[in-house]
Amino acid sequence: MTSIEIKISKILENGISFSCQMCGDCCRGFDEGEVYLYNDDIFRLADYLNLSGMEELRDFAKKYVKVINDSFFWKNPEAQQGKTYRFKTLGFRFTGEDEHCHFLKDNMCSVHEHRPFQCQSFPFWKMMVSNRKIFENYTKKCQGLQKLEGKYYSREEILDWAKREYEIEKNYFLEMKKHKFNILKVYPFLPKEMLQEGE
Repeated sequence: MTSIEIKISKILENGISFSCQMCGDCCRGFDEGEVYLYNDDIFRLADYLNLSGMEELRDFAKKYVKVINDSFFWKNPEAQQGKTYRFKTLGFRFTGEDEHCHFLKDNMCSVHEHRPFQCQSFPFWKMMVSNRKIFENYTKKCQGLQKLEGKYYSREEILDWAKREYEIEKNYFLEMKKHKFNILKVYPFLPKEMLQEGE
């Protein structure tokens, strides 16, 4: 499976208007899931924070990043069936009793122009775009999805966000697969002791 056909749920078929209400809820952890970080995300943030060299990237990882479990379904073009692979990836480390993102200041993102793709693409993640029930569940928690006002996003724009997310995940998976799922080969700056956190 070198590409994927993303089906859009009927609720988004005609596009929607959306504007972040800056409540900060999606920047807090608890049971809301993870904020996944990929290569471009990390280096974009590191560049903004003026970090360079292995030692500074290692310090960045220790402070802001955690190792988490991930999975990806993949079917080689010549294969009859695909399979779900399980492996390690990186996510934001939350802080404080409310498990907020380190970069959340007064309910505003202090690295907004440099934030991870997952943050940029909300609420048009693949799982939300293609599944009405998941979208409706997020609507109960997100003030922006309840108001549905602000910038209008067409069906094509929504699908584009979801496809871009899938491509980022796929490319990371293929990179990991190439390195026999050794995350230290993909992220050589990662301290080895951090791998035990994702066990």
